[in-house]
Amino acid sequence: MKTTHITSVLTLVAACCSVSAAGDPQEFSSPGFPPSKVDQLGRLVEDWGTVDVRLSGEGVVVGESQVSSVKLEEVVPAVRVVSQLGAVEMTRTMYRAPIFPGGVDVLRVQLKELQGKPLEAVLTLDASTGTQLGQRTARIGGRTVLVLPREVTGTQALLDWGFSDEAVSLPGWARPAKECDAAFRNIRAGMGGVPIVYRFTVPAGSQATVILGLCESHWSAAGHRPLRCRVEGAPEQAVDPVAKWGQHQPGLLVFDARDENGDGKLVVSVLPGVHAPDQNPILNVIWIFPAGEPLDPGMVLAGQLNDAAQYYVDVGGQKDQSIYPPGKMEFPVHLAAGETQELTFLVACPGGDAPVPSTSAWDAAKLLRAARDVWRDWPATE
Repeated sequence: MKTTHITSVLTLVAACCSVSAAGDPQEFSSPGFPPSKVDQLGRLVEDWGTVDVRLSGEGVVVGESQVSSVKLEEVVPAVRVVSQLGAVEMTRTMYRAPIFPGGVDVLRVQLKELQGKPLEAVLTLDASTGTQLGQRTARIGGRTVLVLPREVTGTQALLDWGFSDEAVSLPGWARPAKECDAAFRNIRAGMGGVPIVYRFTVPAGSQATVILGLCESHWSAAGHRPLRCRVEGAPEQAVDPVAKWGQHQPGLLVFDARDENGDGKLVVSVLPGVHAPDQNPILNVIWIFPAGEPLDPGMVLAGQLNDAAQYYVDVGGQKDQSIYPPGKMEFPVHLAAGETQELTFLVACPGGDAPVPSTSAWDAAKLLRAARDVWRDWPATE
């Protein structure tokens, strides 16, 4: 979904079936599955919370919204919300795509410039409290509840450090068999082969000593979960934690790192081995120290040098964080005179998860096609 989804990419063939009265929510679903609701204000209501979309900017005013039930491709039940916002008309279209296992809700946001001149605006995606933004997803706990289009993810403000991936935090997963830093008990895991990626703000072009802590507590034999560990400016290190240290044994990898591209960010990542039987990479701890500083590995492993580190990360622990700040998700929008843009968001429907982009091949066109095919075949199965 790299390119902007202009209206012509997904032609909406809609027949308006009913317009909601004030206070009457609308529903949509796939055959045999619980419905999602859209309230009278146009907010998408799910079992985990609500999703609302707003636009602000010069020439954008608060306007009324009309909520209607519609059908896409003549057969797919959907809800459309049309909002007149002065310089912009915003149309939200929501429907269920029946992907395995429980489907996903598709929220298409169409923005049309009306005054014949370029427009700079901000699109705000409001989700329920506790939603944590990642690189392309937002989660509540371990559940992926939102998938964002690529067009907006590069515009978010960033914190000084944090993860920028879709991996899952698993506190208390590891069981280190000897005295070590408490962070070795926690991990983040890249389920399904998702890379674990952290970014740290550093002086542009600077050097540092980066130490990664690992402890494998699932596999007892070597060969199951080899890892590829990458730190910017240093050679990649391949490691099998069980072969190198043993099951439940904490260990360290040391890297002479450098901000190689001079962007003021140091990138640390862990990926699965190329032919690893277990494709879920793990990581327990990150330390970043000033370059050239003498370090005792035993003291690092024991957590005795945590305060001396520029950054110390209990990966998957309580103080771990996304590099994206919590709260509202705000994305700049640039509309040329008369231009129409469309952005597609995926939303977890009741009982389900939104698909992680790096492990899923779904895009907007395929999702609509899947919904159309199911509904066209549905009468024959009744």
